[in-house]
Amino acid sequence: MNSTRTVPNRDSRPPNGDTPAPGATALRDGWMRAVGIPFFGLVIPRLTGLLGKLDWREPDYWLGTAWFIATAAVIWEGNRWLLFKQRSHLDWFQRPFLKLLLLVAANIVYTTPVTILSCWLWLRHIQAPFPGLNWAQINFATACVVIAVIFVTHAYETVFLIKERRDDQLRFEREARARVEAELENMKAQLAPHFLFNCLNTLAALIEREPASAAAFNQHLADVCRYLLLQKNRDLVTLAEELDFFRSYVELTRLRFPRSLDVRLAGFDAAAGAHQLPPASLQLLLENAIKHNQFDEANPLPVSLSFSDGAVIVTNPLRPKNWRPPSTGIGLQNLRERIQLTSGGTLQVNSAGGQFLVRLPLVPPPDLL
Repeated sequence: MNSTRTVPNRDSRPPNGDTPAPGATALRDGWMRAVGIPFFGLVIPRLTGLLGKLDWREPDYWLGTAWFIATAAVIWEGNRWLLFKQRSHLDWFQRPFLKLLLLVAANIVYTTPVTILSCWLWLRHIQAPFPGLNWAQINFATACVVIAVIFVTHAYETVFLIKERRDDQLRFEREARARVEAELENMKAQLAPHFLFNCLNTLAALIEREPASAAAFNQHLADVCRYLLLQKNRDLVTLAEELDFFRSYVELTRLRFPRSLDVRLAGFDAAAGAHQLPPASLQLLLENAIKHNQFDEANPLPVSLSFSDGAVIVTNPLRPKNWRPPSTGIGLQNLRERIQLTSGGTLQVNSAGGQFLVRLPLVPPPDLL
């Protein structure tokens, strides 16, 4: 088997300051940091009297201003890192009380010693000629900083939740759009006028010379139409259901193209049948092979389907038609999007070595998730 070319994952970038790990919600908070750090660095020292009676004309006034803005930056960035780290391991909906407890504890355990050390160093600098330090003032400043940190953390979490809500809405809209497009594509592929015209011509010819085959053809056509109509509102069906439909579709194509198709299935046992996939996926891949390759009774087209490692592998030789029918590529692209939305997997396509290979990942049975 040839090596499979994997479609790159757009979400595979490593996390950094503004891009959490894949699956997490990215947050652009540059404006919050640019405003918040100077604000707290300026307001809290003056609110708590850490600058004492220093006048703006004195160098220590500006030194203290720079010192506490730097302290605010250290406290902000440290707590921000702790928040992002925690979000990659805990979720509000799964363990809300543990998340809240650890969030507050992390804020206090990190913020308190940093604030006390900063205030102590600053007061030692401006009070060097005098004995003792005003610990009540240090404690008051520390309490103000901790309250400010908890407030800012709450603001971060609120922004995260609002953005996640918006992302969920966009994802649901995208999924709904993909499902509608998939339904339209499947219905166009199967119930388009040329398809029904060909089927009816085939049925008329069979009625005259092979009545038994005509009855079988009519039954398979009814099964195909019924399945497409019944499953149009479902995102996933079991592989067993899909295979039953696929076998009816194969019989239909064999009657349309007598002795011109050689479709083989392997490895589809009961355990494999419990896996799930978007409806009409296998039919789309077979129709794709029929549409783009040459075949006749003297040179049938072999199409192989097998189950391996939680996926369906579909292969056929590449025999491009001399005249290629118009193709938008929407079929495979739509299937790729449906798989991404329903299972998070990636449809893999390889057309090297004279073979066309598609690996369609399946959703494991619920008891294996």
